[in-house]
Amino acid sequence: MPTLDTLTMMAATPAAIMVGAALLEALLPRPDWLRLSASEPLLSRLGHRVHRPDGTPKAQWQAGILALIVVWLPCAAGLWAVRNLALSEPLFDLLFLLLMLESRPLRTLSTACGALLKSDALPLARLQAAPWLKRETGKLSAMGLAKALCEAGSLRLLGGWAGPLLGFALGGVQGALLWRLAQLTQYAWSCKQPAFVQFGRPAAALHQGLAAPAALLLALPNLFPNVKEGMNALRSGLTRWPHPAAGALLACLAHRCKLRLGGPRYYQGTLVRLPVLGDGDDPSWESPRRLLRRLQCIGWGWLALALLLTLIGGLHG
Repeated sequence: MPTLDTLTMMAATPAAIMVGAALLEALLPRPDWLRLSASEPLLSRLGHRVHRPDGTPKAQWQAGILALIVVWLPCAAGLWAVRNLALSEPLFDLLFLLLMLESRPLRTLSTACGALLKSDALPLARLQAAPWLKRETGKLSAMGLAKALCEAGSLRLLGGWAGPLLGFALGGVQGALLWRLAQLTQYAWSCKQPAFVQFGRPAAALHQGLAAPAALLLALPNLFPNVKEGMNALRSGLTRWPHPAAGALLACLAHRCKLRLGGPRYYQGTLVRLPVLGDGDDPSWESPRRLLRRLQCIGWGWLALALLLTLIGGLHG
């Protein structure tokens, strides 16, 4: 029978803190001003101030690196200082990780847009989804909007929920902060916007590198039960999609859920032809919510495994 001291020590482990933060984030509603995604417009304005549109591509790329340092360094220093003043470091880590996580708005968005699409309120669904998609929605059909929500919701969950959890597991609160800031700056300085084509490349590269391990952890369970076809889908996403980690995740999801993702789309009036991932049916109004639920179930499976190993180690240690 474990003692109280043993249980207290296990409650302060990274696995227990991650499970606690994920549970609180799933159950407790938060006001919009407490969601880190609300800072994207501020970061976008910072990007417009820092970069020079008339600069050379190299100068804009260097400005993008400088902007990343300007955003990350004060946050990391402030986090280090505040954590050292905390009365309970495990409690501080729990609350900070809770702040980093964000999945409820994505679930709300997928549910609301799914209901609008089901009731044939396509214009309202376009307006609801536009701030999250970072692309033109005025010409999207119901199927096109459902597909965009599937892709955007999955990738935002990767960077705003799975990424910070993995970052915390590897680097504590500083790791979670770095993973989440990488996602926020990547969306705020998106290379899809003409002003940030070069300026946003460092943020995009950092986000892609950090997101790769979490993307593979979420993608691997989708290979089963047809492993051979799943590996072909994984290879297709890695080699054909512009961002390999994101492509691998979307391709495995499309394979497992029998959907067709990817394909041509418009960014800022320019037609961009992306490869088609999967050979199933076109997404329906319920597909975005179904994909989010599946990804979170996989994430909870990894969290449960980490907690189980921690409990076994604590009881036998």
